[in-house]
Amino acid sequence: MEHHTLDVYPIPKDKAPLYINEPWLIDCSLLEVSNGSAEPEQEQDNIRVYIPLDINKNAILRRLDTMIIHYGEANEKNELDFSIDVNMLVSQIEIYDQIWYVRHMPENGEHSQEAVDLVREFIARLEEIPDGCAEIFPFELIDTLRKEYLGGASE
Repeated sequence: MEHHTLDVYPIPKDKAPLYINEPWLIDCSLLEVSNGSAEPEQEQDNIRVYIPLDINKNAILRRLDTMIIHYGEANEKNELDFSIDVNMLVSQIEIYDQIWYVRHMPENGEHSQEAVDLVREFIARLEEIPDGCAEIFPFELIDTLRKEYLGGASE
């Protein structure tokens, strides 16, 4: 049996964590069954745990690279699952953007410069996904990210 590091003090002594009550960020199966509810499951044996998730540029890009390696090309067979997994990272980008936006309160634009830089690299990696005749992913996501973060500009 494997033992896990259980920290009885959920708040580190040096820094206060940010709690985001969106369990689907780490469990995409909840998207199908929870209807967006962040409430704990009502199962009698349920234990709600909070798992730390570092959200930074390198971590998000590393997760994307891992997904690309896992799925390989985007094709009709895998594009839905591939898209769902990558969209979990887009949610992480949105959180990253919100935090950096509040930290710097940029006068121009709706997004932090940190998120704009991250999205540029994220799009570049999405564009490198081999196309195995996928119909929607990653093409629509690339267009959406460009429009939202880059003002529709082609890179």
